[in-house]
Amino acid sequence: MTKKVFISIDMEGISSIVSWAEVDRNNSEYAHARKIMASDLNAAIEGAIEAGANEIVVSDAHGGMRNLRPEEVHEAAHLIRGSPKPNSMMEGIKEGYDAAMYVGYHSMKGTENGICAHTISGGSVQAVYINGRETGEFGLNSALAGRYGVPSVFLAGDYAATVEAAEFVPGITTASVKWAMGRYSAKCLHPNEAAKLIKKKAKEALSKAYPAPRVVDSPVEVMVKLATSTQADVSSLIPSLERVDGTTMKGVYDDYQTAINALRACIYLAGAAERR
Repeated sequence: MTKKVFISIDMEGISSIVSWAEVDRNNSEYAHARKIMASDLNAAIEGAIEAGANEIVVSDAHGGMRNLRPEEVHEAAHLIRGSPKPNSMMEGIKEGYDAAMYVGYHSMKGTENGICAHTISGGSVQAVYINGRETGEFGLNSALAGRYGVPSVFLAGDYAATVEAAEFVPGITTASVKWAMGRYSAKCLHPNEAAKLIKKKAKEALSKAYPAPRVVDSPVEVMVKLATSTQADVSSLIPSLERVDGTTMKGVYDDYQTAINALRACIYLAGAAERR
C-alpha cells in the first residue's frame, strides 16, 4: 500500500539556527546552516520511511527556495525547488497525499521567545488574519493541506513553533529542537541529537492515528496588515481586495485556495513596492 508524504521545509526553525545571517544566502554563515537543514530534513525522511512511506515529496520553502543541495537530500525523496512557485511553501500539495509534515518551521510575527519569528515576509507583513484569527505560516499552510484533504501530522522547529502548531492542529506530533531566550538566541540541541529526535517523532507521527485535516470554513475572509502605506497602495490594484485603512487589505473568497492566491499576490506586490 502506497503511503504518500508531503514535507514543507523552512529554515528559521532548523536546529541551532538563531539569526537572519544564517539563513541569508549572501552571508558566509549560510553554507553551514544549509547543511544542518539537510540533516533535519533527512531525519524526517528516514522516520517517514521507517513508518512505511514509499512516496515522499519535499518542497524547499525558504526565501528563494533553492537552499537544499539536491545531492544532500535523501535519495528516496523528490525535491521541488526554485521560486516563484504557485503554492509557494506548499508547492506540490494536492489530493492523494496521506500526510503533510513540516520541518524547520518558526512562529508567527510578534511571538514572545520565537526564534526569528515572522509571518511570510518580515519586511512586508505585520499580521495575517483568516476569518478573524491571527495566523502564521504553519496555520496558513496546514489549512492549504486541509483544503485538499491532507492531515498535518508532524512539525519540527523551535519550541514556540511547536506550541503554535498544537494550537492550530490539536494532536499534531512535534519535535522541539531549540528553546528561545529572545528572538535571536536559544538553547539548542546538538544537531545530531536533533536529527535523532526528528526521526523518532516523524516515525511516531506516521505510525498512529492522524489528526483531522485542518479545514477553514467558507466564506474565507483574509485580512493582511502590511508594513507601509506604499505597500497597501500597490496591493489596492488587486480587484478582489479592499483597503480597510492605511496599511490593511481585506478580501472574502468562496474557496481557501483562491484566498491564499490573493494573499500571496498581495504580499508579492507589497514586497516589490519598496524596491525603488
